[in-house]
Amino acid sequence: MGVGWDILVLPVLAGVAWVISRKMVDPIRTIVKSAGNILKGQFDARIQTDSMPDDEMRHLALTLNAAFDNYHDAVERLRRFSGNASHQLRTPLATVRSVGEVTLSRDRTPEEYRTAIAQILDETSRLTTVIEQLLRLARLDRQDVRSAFQPVDLEPIVQRVADTFLTLCQEKSIVLRMDIETGAQVAGNTELLMEMLVNLMDNATRCTPAGGDILIRLEKPVPGQVRITVADTGPGISAERAHRIFERFSTFSSDSSSGSGLGLAIVSEIARVHGGRVELLPSPVPGAVFSITLPVLMQPPSGSRLDSV
Repeated sequence: MGVGWDILVLPVLAGVAWVISRKMVDPIRTIVKSAGNILKGQFDARIQTDSMPDDEMRHLALTLNAAFDNYHDAVERLRRFSGNASHQLRTPLATVRSVGEVTLSRDRTPEEYRTAIAQILDETSRLTTVIEQLLRLARLDRQDVRSAFQPVDLEPIVQRVADTFLTLCQEKSIVLRMDIETGAQVAGNTELLMEMLVNLMDNATRCTPAGGDILIRLEKPVPGQVRITVADTGPGISAERAHRIFERFSTFSSDSSSGSGLGLAIVSEIARVHGGRVELLPSPVPGAVFSITLPVLMQPPSGSRLDSV
């Protein structure tokens, strides 16, 4: 009787064991399949966890998905950097090689050698600048940039950048004015915020003619926001170029050698990682008006100061 009962129960137990093992194995198969797809280059593939019970296997799948996200982000950064580098470095490298080959093709005078070396040094300097900017953009693409943010007071940053460009403006007979509202503090990185403003000022000083005017304004237009504005009286930016000026390698100056086309892209990325944005605003007079809006960290006592330097 006991043996017969065991024989009858055995298929039931086998069925239950099969169901339990299937529930255990299916998530593993799903994980292995997703990992295999990612290994084949489908970097956006992820483990489907909606139907998984809330147990250790689902937690493992979610952890692996987060790891896949980080892997995908790293691959994308490398892809963007490689594409940007090949796009931007091809011309100066070709120029350096061409100048070197032409110079060595025959004997030349000392003056011709000096001219060729000077041209090579100019292109090398340009290469160095572009590489530094590309590396900066690659670092800004990382998701952990915000982890090192600290409270930053924007007033001394604006003042320091203005002091840096004051001599250049005086040499070009450009009037540099500041309109600063005190107590504007954000969560951020001082060096990045300074680079953001330096890039805008560099564009403004290059585009503003002698006798022109540049204004740097720091204000809190609405509660919870701070705005930095850089306005110049240069030729401005045409409507057909306005929507592309923050793209990488987009230039807006009539002089194609005036920049790498990365400065405003860096400005946009720095504003983005600080939770803000940069815009090109309409200008009532000839010139360009760039506005950076950032979230305020805190609301200290308000005050204002109007300086002209």
